[in-house]
Amino acid sequence: MVTLFWGCLFLTITSGFSNLTLESERKTDLFSTNPELSMHLVDDRGQISTLAALAKQQNKVLVTEFIYTQCRTLCLALGEYFQQAQTQISTQGLDKKIHLLSISFDVAQDNPERLLGYRKRMHADENIWSLATMQSSNDLAAAKDKLGLIVLATQFKEFVHNSAFLVISNQGKLLGIYDDEDIQGALVMAKQHSEKL
Repeated sequence: MVTLFWGCLFLTITSGFSNLTLESERKTDLFSTNPELSMHLVDDRGQISTLAALAKQQNKVLVTEFIYTQCRTLCLALGEYFQQAQTQISTQGLDKKIHLLSISFDVAQDNPERLLGYRKRMHADENIWSLATMQSSNDLAAAKDKLGLIVLATQFKEFVHNSAFLVISNQGKLLGIYDDEDIQGALVMAKQHSEKL
């Protein structure tokens, strides 16, 4: 019932998808433009970095998702996928080569304290799974422009948004983009590229 409600709301707000770029087109556009991953992030410890710099600092292949911590629908599913991915990374001994990153687009609400609460709820191991929020509305605008992120505020103080898993190299370059149900595809690509590290 909840899924049906949000599905209908999403279609209403987006005029039956007419305001959205198709995901296949978004993927093509992303690779043709080789987007700069320069948006600033604040992690759950209050440390500031850019998305590209974070990948370089980790020196790991990043698998990234966009969420907001108070989401009660789509983001819960994304969190569960990341929990599964965290387990796989740990059991396969890939924690030195692959890292998960959840980025909140709720600039107004998702401060470091709230990110810490989300970390606890999701049982996120900080050695495998990092949490960050965008530093400002300008960084959110950059993510929308450069990465095709779509975020629509609703009258219920929630968001309707698209989702995907982005695979980013340890040099801060976009390697791949996978649909929100294809965490395995994202992990396979991440593992392939991690073998070069």
